[in-house]
Amino acid sequence: MANIKINLPDNGYHVHVGCSLERIGSRMKGGRFGKKVLILSDKNVFPLYGETVKKSAREAGKEVSEMILPPGEGTKNFQEVYRIIETCGKNRMGRDDTLLTLGGGVASDTGGFAASIYMRGMNFAAVPTTLLAQVDAAIGGKTGVNLPFGKNLAGSFYQPSFVYIDINTLNTLPGKEIKQGLAEIIKYGVIRSRKIFSIMENGRGGIEKEYRQLIMESVKIKRDVVEKDEKEKKGLREILNFGHTLGHAIEISHFPLFSHGEAVALGMAGESFMGMSMGICGRETYCRIKEVIRQFGLPCLFSGIRINEAFEYLGYDKKVRQGKIRFVLPEKIGSVRRGIAIPLGEVEKMIKESVKNEKSG
Repeated sequence: MANIKINLPDNGYHVHVGCSLERIGSRMKGGRFGKKVLILSDKNVFPLYGETVKKSAREAGKEVSEMILPPGEGTKNFQEVYRIIETCGKNRMGRDDTLLTLGGGVASDTGGFAASIYMRGMNFAAVPTTLLAQVDAAIGGKTGVNLPFGKNLAGSFYQPSFVYIDINTLNTLPGKEIKQGLAEIIKYGVIRSRKIFSIMENGRGGIEKEYRQLIMESVKIKRDVVEKDEKEKKGLREILNFGHTLGHAIEISHFPLFSHGEAVALGMAGESFMGMSMGICGRETYCRIKEVIRQFGLPCLFSGIRINEAFEYLGYDKKVRQGKIRFVLPEKIGSVRRGIAIPLGEVEKMIKESVKNEKSG
């Protein structure tokens, strides 16, 4: 087991990687985590791991209950958040008790947001069971829900008390879910790590044996960014949005055609084309990014995308200012340029040009 410390001024915590869910109770002993634990999971994950976590927490002396959410992105809404905090109230949980999320990014985003507003903040522990959540969603303190016209438009910055990663949970994930996490790992390679990108470029046949290293390296990159810019006030954390600006617009406008990871992959391809078109990166960099996305079976072509519809949603992005939207675009593998403000009309022109480029080969 490895522990990665995230050092923050008020609420630093550890990310435990390579743990066993059978021993999670040992992380919650003592009074810091209260007497009561509410496990927040979904209908797919809880039957696999819920009883194991409950048993371990009970052995640590906790009173344990569970709440089961519907799976999927549709769960990230205010109605579910209300149900969660209502359940906490009915269970007479206090601020020192613990809401433990067991599942993917939907569980940690929604549960973390609920924990941040129940009694103005209660203990929150994240147990991510998907690759995407292990490398991204459960790390860094961003919590929130979606609105009908945009992703994650309501939320808070609220750090967990700890993150507990059992890599063995990846063994029960379908391939589509693994791909979502691989998309986020590719993102880390582009923005900060030629090492990660090289592993991805060369690992198509046996990437499974690299999971532990890829998770560790990805968490460390996010740690380094979050420690310097926890609440996005300095601009550095913006680099984590590479692929997400276009990706979120595609995801919500084409729901449920694209998963989050698939939409981000397509967003990375589109934003890399924009970088090449603007002379920020060379064609070789664009082609390498597009090719590594393609080789893992992730979408990289805009030919089938309803671009006009996607751009209606892009206008609601949090980064839009006076008709311009801020992008993170690649310079070379391992380095990006942030804060590039581009008029929405120009973005649309470049993406439509990418479609012509795809058709011409």
